[in-house]
This record gives sequence, structure tokens and C-alpha cells, in this order.
Amino acid sequence: MTTAPPRDLVAPVRLAYEGTLLKSRMKIHRKERTIVLSQKTRLWFRAAVCLWATIVVMTPFMIYSEWFLSTTTRFTCDRGTGICSVDGRSGNVPRLADIGRAEMDRDFNRRDGVNWGVNLVTRDGKKYALDEQRAIDDRVVADYRTSVKAINAYLANPAQSSLDTSFTYRASLGEKIQSLVYFVFGVFSLLIACALWTSAAYIVDGERVTVVTRWMFQRTTQEIAVSRIRRVVDRQESDGRSLQLQVDDAERITIATAGRARMLELGALAAELA
Repeated sequence: MTTAPPRDLVAPVRLAYEGTLLKSRMKIHRKERTIVLSQKTRLWFRAAVCLWATIVVMTPFMIYSEWFLSTTTRFTCDRGTGICSVDGRSGNVPRLADIGRAEMDRDFNRRDGVNWGVNLVTRDGKKYALDEQRAIDDRVVADYRTSVKAINAYLANPAQSSLDTSFTYRASLGEKIQSLVYFVFGVFSLLIACALWTSAAYIVDGERVTVVTRWMFQRTTQEIAVSRIRRVVDRQESDGRSLQLQVDDAERITIATAGRARMLELGALAAELA
């Protein structure tokens, strides 16, 4: 038999005694003549939603950077001191005497496709990446290649005392469109997650049954007078048990379900409520 609420009531949330993947186990609180049945989303899910919301909120700033800003990397060397630096920092940069050559580093991944970077290769074969962001746009790749040629020309010419070259990263059109797609997906998935962030409670006392349903940004409260409740139904199901309320002459409202392992506990709760 299908269940539907009376016309003046919004369909309440069903509580699952054992809990689900997203819902914690149903809790039962007893105080004097009041019984409270409650259930909410699990802590890990709420934490994940908060983390994802933080990422989505930050995404517009990343999109702005992708669309309107550029990143320039400056590489300098001084043959007198033997020191090379990237953007004025020489801490992790190989010394000039240890650098064998510069080369373009080709890579491929499913997200960006073919992308390029700039590597320094030391005389013992180790690689040091100069780029902060890998190039995809053809004009940016050409700029990277120009700097690689300038570095190799400097290394091959001992008479050249210093080197000062730079290359600039700018996002390609594909990267810009991709950032917007990710943002739309992030907002859409966040809205779905917020809709799943719910909690529900049935507060049963001697006068009424109060149904409280909370979403992330919304709360609804309904009251069912005890005089309207014809009976509490403990219904046997094929896969367990359900606890239902017969309100007026309408169909039954299912407020809680339990699998086979918790059938007896739900049955005892039904008797207590009755």
C-alpha cells in the first residue's frame, strides 16, 4: 500500500532506524511524557559539503585570474658570481656551473591535453622546472621556446657575462572555457549536496506530534493533534518493518523504517508510542 500524507500536511521525511550512507542512525530521546525521534546527515557529509562550498566560493577568483591575469617568470644568471635565480630567488636553482642545458618539457593529460614547460637539466641529468604554469596556447609555447633558446645560447657563449630572460603564461581559450564549466558543475553539485543536508525529528507528547524538518537554509514545522491520530500502525514489510501513523481517514504516514536486524526494536517503539 502506498502512503501519502493528509492534504493539509507536507510529506514528512522517513527515518531509517539503522541509518543510511548519508544519514546517521535514528536517535530516540525520552523525557517524561515526551518521545523524540530524530535523524540527521552524517558528520563526514556535512564536513565535505562545507569544504566543497569553500572551494566553490573561491572559484570565481580563480576564474578571474585565469581570464584576465598572466604570470611572468624571469630567469637570470651572472657568470661572475656563478649564481642563477628565478624571480630573484636562487635558493633551489642550480648554480651556473652545474647547468648543462635548457629544454622544453612535453607532457599530456586528459584535462589539458598536450602541455609544455621549461626545464633546466644539470650535468648529472637532474631536471629543475622553471615554469609555474605549463603552457598550452601556441603563442605562450612560442614564448617559452624563445627563453629556452636564449638560455642555451648563453650557456654556449662564455663571453656573455649575464643573462636576463623571461616568459609569460596566459591561459588558452580552452582553459578559460574549462574553468567556467568547472564552476557551473561546482555550483550545481553544491546545490544538490545542500538539498541532501537534512535533519528530521518527530516530537511526540500527550497533545500532539510535532514534525520538524530542517534543510541547510530552511526549516518547516508541522503539528498533528493527537485527536487526529486514529492509531499507530506497526506494519510488517518484506524487508523489515515500518512505523506508521493513521491520521484522520487519510492514508498512513510512514515515519520510520527498520531492516530485519532492528525489527523487534521498532516494534517495541511502536507499542510505546501507541
